[in-house]
Amino acid sequence: MKKVNSKKYTCLEIFARQTGDGGRVRVTSGNADGSRTTAEKPAGRNYFAWLKIPLKENTDYEICSADCEVSLSYLSGSEDLLETGVCYLEKDQADGSFYIADQAAWYDGPTRETYHFSPWKNWINDPNGLCWFQGYYHMFYQFNPHGQRWSNMYWGHAASRDLVHWVHLPVVLAPQEEILENQEKVKGGAFSGCAVASDEEVVFYLTRHKGPLQDGEDTVEQQWMMRSRDMIHFSEETCVIGQPPEGASFDFRDPKVLWAGDRWYMVLGSAIAGKGAILLYESADGAKWEYAHPLLVEERVKRCFECPDFMELDGQYVATGAWMEHYDACGRYQMCRYYTGTFREGEFAVENDGWFDFGSNCYAMQSFAHQGRRISIGWISDFYEEHVPCENGAYGSMTIPRELHVRDGKLYMMPVQEIRALKGKTLYEGSGENISLSGIEGNAYRVRIGFSGNTFFTILLGKDGERSISLVNDEGGLRIVTKRVKSEGICFKADVDEVRELEIYMDRRVAEVYVNGGEAAGTKVFYNGSTAGCFALNAETPENVVWAEAVCMNSIWQM
Repeated sequence: MKKVNSKKYTCLEIFARQTGDGGRVRVTSGNADGSRTTAEKPAGRNYFAWLKIPLKENTDYEICSADCEVSLSYLSGSEDLLETGVCYLEKDQADGSFYIADQAAWYDGPTRETYHFSPWKNWINDPNGLCWFQGYYHMFYQFNPHGQRWSNMYWGHAASRDLVHWVHLPVVLAPQEEILENQEKVKGGAFSGCAVASDEEVVFYLTRHKGPLQDGEDTVEQQWMMRSRDMIHFSEETCVIGQPPEGASFDFRDPKVLWAGDRWYMVLGSAIAGKGAILLYESADGAKWEYAHPLLVEERVKRCFECPDFMELDGQYVATGAWMEHYDACGRYQMCRYYTGTFREGEFAVENDGWFDFGSNCYAMQSFAHQGRRISIGWISDFYEEHVPCENGAYGSMTIPRELHVRDGKLYMMPVQEIRALKGKTLYEGSGENISLSGIEGNAYRVRIGFSGNTFFTILLGKDGERSISLVNDEGGLRIVTKRVKSEGICFKADVDEVRELEIYMDRRVAEVYVNGGEAAGTKVFYNGSTAGCFALNAETPENVVWAEAVCMNSIWQM
């Protein structure tokens, strides 16, 4: 049986569910006198119990599970956990023992991104609690550790020194016990929320959801608060808003908090009288909240807003929100909208609005401020159900962190400059010609192109048999085009009049396109069965290509 050395770690965290009577997890170590010490914990009967078993440092352990299924397991509890992250374990199917998995090899596959953040395995959605605190960037996220599908929500956690390289940290929040024990009748858990960081602590606000399997008037969504001083240990949660205001929908979630003027404000996604609404709350101390009024009401949204954000940026205020259950004129589903304008005495006057991401696979974006920058991360969603499941795969990932700006009332965004550190070998440099690159090792690359004028072109970004993803610019405008996949026929069109610059990031199953220095951004999922990539520019007037560069991008998962 394989042995696991605990190194600097002092705890085994493991999620286990019984498959037979007496299912349990057993941890055994040897002693200096030749005897053996064994610790056992029972697995959950009807759900995955979150077990925590103390360990000694630098000790060899035999870890096994009997009559139970394990969804996720890792070592935690080291003094430098923010720097090293947890140590993931996997089960050897031959003898049932556990071993330390190799992170670089784990992420090296055609359906795993190499430089976008994704979980170790299973389902991920909305980014939560984005902030910088005492030397580290932190990202929490909606998480189902038990499978590649949405389910009752946990909060996962990751940290980074540079917004690019991330370490995985222990799971932070779990669904309520009554939900786990009655999953055939109710659903919910720790839904989305935000963080407010000061010098000494971080305050979190999040939604707790509990209700029937089908959302309706019996659904209960409340806003809760918790704190942390080290981002490893977290206080008990307290309820700060127990019910929606009069006239608001039962959809009442995803708090985002900001300081403006002389008070705290919280925005929440909801609906009023059948129209999507972002609700505004006020507080003097961040703990006692009073409803003010809708920040904005959107007649085009019939269900509700989700995951709203509200920020001051470049002398204006910006609100963002996801349009739940909405199809736009192009056939795109659940797009996200931004609104720019002024905010005075609690009133937001919208002056301009537009789509946040024309590719339609960026959802639930959240932003935070640090050292004069406004940084946003979004969930790379899959509402067209194009995910290809594989053993130990991950369903979903996060966009490259983006720096936001407002120019002439329009929201601009570009990848944070830190992403440039991943630049690998050069694949192409040139101008005045079409480009054809095949067999790109790793299918993880970045391409930058400048045009002397608006140029009609087709750019092939990915191809797998008859399936393909391309970027097209012609009389119909700039758009992403997919073929032989479920999103075929949908128009993923950018709101730009001409194309002067392109910055394209291809990362195996994800394409991110930035246009004209951030005037538009588009994110689209495309699965390829191979790690060999391609890029082909076919322009009607290749002489308009004034400069072009293609480079490989290095993995963020190398130890």
